[in-house]
Amino acid sequence: MKDVQQWTAVICLAALVAALAQSILPPGSMERMGKFVVGAFMICVMIAPLTKIAPQLRMSFGSSSDGTTAAREKDMKSAVNNQVMEESQKSIANLVTAELSRRQIKCKNVQAIMDTNTDGRIFISKIIVKLKSRDHEEAKVAEEYLEKELGLKTEVVLDDG
Repeated sequence: MKDVQQWTAVICLAALVAALAQSILPPGSMERMGKFVVGAFMICVMIAPLTKIAPQLRMSFGSSSDGTTAAREKDMKSAVNNQVMEESQKSIANLVTAELSRRQIKCKNVQAIMDTNTDGRIFISKIIVKLKSRDHEEAKVAEEYLEKELGLKTEVVLDDG
């Protein structure tokens, strides 16, 4: 019960810090990127207690003699990593879509090319945006705008259909 109380207190404190951080961010692209970072921070704070539970689970699984413990652990880690990557991609897609809609540019699809470092950090290597339009000039404007506003390497492709 004490652990749950501590966890909720940490979440409340993190929410206060996040609110303070968001209130001091300058408006514009920095504010949007800050909201993304604060959201990721809050997710990390909420799942942090799992790091305390995981060793206990590992010890309880370690008593089984069938050798499937390592496979289960690997599957669980892979599933969590996949979920984090998927949610990060959705968040980036929403951010890019919102940025383009501010310029009255409609996009059909956003794909984030991401990978993880050896220490587990996620990095974004490229954003691929598919536009609904066939206008080459609009594609060039969108690419330059996204690279400037988000600071990410961006490739804009036009929809064939």
